[in-house]
Amino acid sequence: MDYIIRDAKKNDMKSVLKLIQELALFEREPDEVIITEDQLIKDGFYGHPKFKCFVAEIESEVVGIALLYPRYSTWKGHAMHLEDLIVTEKPVSYTHLTLPTILLV
Repeated sequence: MDYIIRDAKKNDMKSVLKLIQELALFEREPDEVIITEDQLIKDGFYGHPKFKCFVAEIESEVVGIALLYPRYSTWKGHAMHLEDLIVTEKPVSYTHLTLPTILLV
């Protein structure tokens, strides 16, 4: 099965939110997710974006994300912090073994 890793787009935020909610459910904290699709779009794509997101797609379905945000290190300067690396639990060929690694590269 072929995959694509690409920059997230505004219209991906619905799928990104679903993966965030899936992670929260896995962590037994489903009520802790208060962010909305609109907030993700506003924060990630307008003005000075607060985060960068990559998506992993298989057969045109978003099955994973890597969400990063800028930070500043007094020792190293500008850096990116990996907030979350999420791959769906849905059975998709090889996603659990390969996509997390690919999203990190």
